[in-house]
Amino acid sequence: MIKITVTQLFAVLSLLLLSACSSQSAYRAAQDSGYGYSEQQISDNYYRVSFKARGDDRGKARTYAMRRASELTQARGYDWFVIVQNDATTEREAPANQISTGYRQTTVHDCGLLTCRSRTVHEPDYSVSLSAGSREQVDVVLEIRMGKGVMPENADAHPAHPV
Repeated sequence: MIKITVTQLFAVLSLLLLSACSSQSAYRAAQDSGYGYSEQQISDNYYRVSFKARGDDRGKARTYAMRRASELTQARGYDWFVIVQNDATTEREAPANQISTGYRQTTVHDCGLLTCRSRTVHEPDYSVSLSAGSREQVDVVLEIRMGKGVMPENADAHPAHPV
């Protein structure tokens, strides 16, 4: 029979929970949270491709946006794409730390053998709320024009195959 302590069981469950949370790939279609890639068709061969990621790694978010642009270009039957506009923003949400003071009012009942007496007591009330860390996200937006045939000799021209 195998004996497992509570500490060992907690450690195993924690590892399983962490691996389940981290198993979701960062490269995916954006859904409810908004994290991942999305695209918007502007004209027949002109698209806006976005990638929103947690953290502040602009390089990784740009790589994923480029990957989606390449996949989209290939899926639409084009050979290459040119980046017409490139924009990246990083948003940081600072924690909201609060300290508050006040008074709490309590009614106390002192009961003896024959009578009860009520009195109101005012006590100081202190509250501290601390947030750990801040949340960051980076959003990369590429506007691309797709084309067929010979790829332009331009630094912003890329072939239509996954990056």
